[in-house]
Amino acid sequence: MDPLLLLKNFIRHHPHIDHHAHHIPNRYSASHESDYPVECVLIESWAHRLETSHASLPSQRAINQLGELYGTLCSTWEDVVAARTQYLKEDYNGMLRRSLHGTHMLLLSDPLVDGTYSDGDGLVQSREWHDRFAPSPMKIIVCIETIAESVLSDIMNEDRRSEESVWSLFRTKFLDAIELAMSDSAVVAFKTDVCTRSGLDVAPTSPDDASLTAALHRILDLGSKKHGYKFEEKLVLDWMVLQIMKRNSSRYGGLSVKPLQFSTALTTDEMGRSETRPGRENPILLQPIIREYPGSPVVLLHAAYPYTKEAGYLASRYPVVFVDFSKVFPCISRDGQERILRESLEIASTNRLLWSTGGQIYPETFWLSNRQFRQALEKILIEYVQCGDCNIMQAKNIAKDILFNNANKLYSLGQTAEYSL
Repeated sequence: MDPLLLLKNFIRHHPHIDHHAHHIPNRYSASHESDYPVECVLIESWAHRLETSHASLPSQRAINQLGELYGTLCSTWEDVVAARTQYLKEDYNGMLRRSLHGTHMLLLSDPLVDGTYSDGDGLVQSREWHDRFAPSPMKIIVCIETIAESVLSDIMNEDRRSEESVWSLFRTKFLDAIELAMSDSAVVAFKTDVCTRSGLDVAPTSPDDASLTAALHRILDLGSKKHGYKFEEKLVLDWMVLQIMKRNSSRYGGLSVKPLQFSTALTTDEMGRSETRPGRENPILLQPIIREYPGSPVVLLHAAYPYTKEAGYLASRYPVVFVDFSKVFPCISRDGQERILRESLEIASTNRLLWSTGGQIYPETFWLSNRQFRQALEKILIEYVQCGDCNIMQAKNIAKDILFNNANKLYSLGQTAEYSL
């Protein structure tokens, strides 16, 4: 068989570890088109950008590829909605199996929406339910801001002595929760949304308790027992990030190191906003804490787009920095996707690059992301082989590393890829 054809088949069909995704909705939630329009597979949040997404190149490409998923020709989003509605009624689990085809293991960010997991009337399915669609049981990524908001709500809703400092209680309970996650074998990583909340210019040292106490009280002033508390105070957010970095550095070389994933510029909040001031989304700003805590692995999600070159530079300079490609596929055009892959490969070692779908809310996000990523990777590696930059075996190793090996090693998953033509 033609060696290039063998390479193409390898890239198209080798199993992957989806190292950053979110829980999948049950059929009831997936059917609520009015609440979660399917066009939102292309955007981080649907609240303010849905109308403008219709005219984009990624939108037109998605329409055609979703038609392939549903088994019918689609030319408009109306066609997609009609085909999807029929598919959901007839075989929702079949859609999920097809969307997750090729997935060896899922690492799911916990939680996506309000900590609610249910296979009944809740938004998404339970953790264990996902295991039927992949050969290996899923693992968990814990969001540190979610932990903080849960801890603070618990503190404010319980009786406490008047002389007890809220900051002192919060610090103790937050660190206890982090240690519990560190020791939980189901948890393989932490994630932070500090980029969109306050910026990536995380201070490498913490301020005094008085400053942190004042910052926590500002969080309390803007929240309530009924509606909860959102962490957007930079001093507290930076402190939380440092706690993960410190603990990882002290454990470096051991089995309990849990990488910290940073959502980056392609991410917005739940209302479609990115409140970060321009310039604070550049991953170069993370250099001080990377240098301060050289034993703490850092994963830059979403290729740090539009700062992909900077992300690649960090991965080339610091052995604990990794670049992920989630959200880039399918949210960016084909040309943009290929450019991002090329920029990442310019200087970064291929053992520092990670593939994930970033799939959420819609099973279709897993389908589109995986399909488009493999198309881009195939085109680029075939080109490199034809130009003599690498041979067939080297190209296969690059693909296998990005799809499987790098995540397997980084998160100490102990998995074995099974692949055959």
